Amino acid sequence: MNDVAYDISYLLENEPATATAAAPVLRVAKAAPAAVPLGVAAAQAALARELLQFAEAHEEWIRQYLHTQSSAQSSP
Repeated sequence: MNDVAYDISYLLENEPATATAAAPVLRVAKAAPAAVPLGVAAAQAALARELLQFAEAHEEWIRQYLHTQSSAQSSP
């Protein structure tokens, strides 16, 4: 691609004067988290533990696969 494709000077020249004015200060209101029943929280915690255990096993499977692929490519 050429430099003309990336030229945005025409956009900057045609920009209205209000765009350079100071932007208003934005405030973020955070809502309080909804109360989670204890049974649901316990189930979510158990699921999170299982997912973390599976992630470790998954990483090990990937390492084993990559090892077998690299040894298969290096052998004649």
